[in-house]
Amino acid sequence: MIGTGTDEQRGQTLALMLIALPALIGAMGLAMDVGNFYFQYYRAQTAVDAAALAGAICQAESTSCTDGGGAVATAYATANNSSMTLNPNPVAAPFNDPAYCPSPDTPCEVTVSATQTVPYYFARLVGVTSGTLNVTATAVGGPITAYTPPANGNMMPIGLQYTTPYADASAVTLNYKFVSGSSGPGSSPSPGDWGFLAIGGNGDKVLKLNIQHGAAAAMAIWDGISTSSVKPTEFVQSEPGVKTGFSNMKNYRYDPCVGYGPANYPADSPCVICIPLVDWGYGGGCYGKCTVPIMGFAEFFVTGVTDRGSSGTVTATWTHHLCKGGSFNPGSPPALKEGAIAVQLIQ
Repeated sequence: MIGTGTDEQRGQTLALMLIALPALIGAMGLAMDVGNFYFQYYRAQTAVDAAALAGAICQAESTSCTDGGGAVATAYATANNSSMTLNPNPVAAPFNDPAYCPSPDTPCEVTVSATQTVPYYFARLVGVTSGTLNVTATAVGGPITAYTPPANGNMMPIGLQYTTPYADASAVTLNYKFVSGSSGPGSSPSPGDWGFLAIGGNGDKVLKLNIQHGAAAAMAIWDGISTSSVKPTEFVQSEPGVKTGFSNMKNYRYDPCVGYGPANYPADSPCVICIPLVDWGYGGGCYGKCTVPIMGFAEFFVTGVTDRGSSGTVTATWTHHLCKGGSFNPGSPPALKEGAIAVQLIQ
């Protein structure tokens, strides 16, 4: 009789399965050990990334954080992953990196490193009991030197004279340049002088979009040498025809914040704005349409807007805040420490 298999054949198959089963189980076990190792690696790297960023933010936002950036980073790292060992522990205080920090006496860089022993379970069968992972992260925080427009940013098409004195949490009245005594040909700009800017295009429609959604063009601090034709991102053009500029500032950057102030505002408040700091005296002074260099970036909380055409006013308070789209351009001229900051991982 012809059948589908014999007892002998079935026995051979079973024997082969019994021989292969330990190898299959071992392979699956090793895969689980390897998978767990990489999961723990990702978890540890995420923890040191967050810790470095937290330390850099503290360093950039708080003048009292000279030694606290390392302490903040230590607290974040241990809170997010208590299984890893910091090296050093606590995290070292922030240090100066001339490629990013605004001045030699302004530490802005935080590095967090850690190790972790990950136990193996199935690999013990071949004599391997554990693996060691090493992670590190470096973040910098401080005054921005470059800007790339994000969706719904807070960089306003407003150029403020860069010599305006900065004092954190201090109020300032911005003097609309094109009706002030400093607007004539050959005149010198005064602190507080400002004007609307044509960023990413000209005209009232572009100005409104820039006020509503943030400036729509890349910008960087002037290198002090190049012309606008060589490095156009380091220059901005004035937009003296205000038209609806003041009404748009009031509608989008002041009215939505009723009930809030410079000391109590939500994280995404539309009244917290970045603006370019410019040299209105460049090339003999600006009168009407002109192109001026970007000297830095500032951060304000808008406390008032009056809409009276070209005689309108804007009042604001200096503040420290992350500027959406802000970043660092290594090797650029030192940034002015005027509240507009960026934080980013560089390692």
